[in-house]
Amino acid sequence: MGPRRLSDVVVRPLNFTVRPHFLRVTTVSPLQTAFQQSRAQRNIDLVLPTLKATTLYVVVGSEPKEGHKPEWFLTESPTKGRFCVTASEIESALTRVPWPKLRVSGAQLLKALPVGIEIMIVYGNGGDFITREQLAWYRQAK
Repeated sequence: MGPRRLSDVVVRPLNFTVRPHFLRVTTVSPLQTAFQQSRAQRNIDLVLPTLKATTLYVVVGSEPKEGHKPEWFLTESPTKGRFCVTASEIESALTRVPWPKLRVSGAQLLKALPVGIEIMIVYGNGGDFITREQLAWYRQAK
């Protein structure tokens, strides 16, 4: 198998036209740095190790019961006709979201998230977006 690179799928930063006041953290996290490096090198694989190791807070529809799968709170994806979950490394970035948050590792999220659902990662100063094609690539790379 050749190099693990997706030249046809580009990492797109999520550019907020309006940054809500609750997203005012300005530090750069390891995950955000990985996305920056990925864009610079046009190689989505650079994000995977950091994503898997990162603790995320993911918005869910209700608190999952012991032994049950989470009920993901889906929102419209930036890609028309698709849906995504919203996640953040910083729980306080999601305090104004009136839904429960599930604390999981990126590896757990990749495993539990249904195929076809995308991920929006919110930072204090913007965000990143992982498409379903990129997620399929990550799942294949296990």
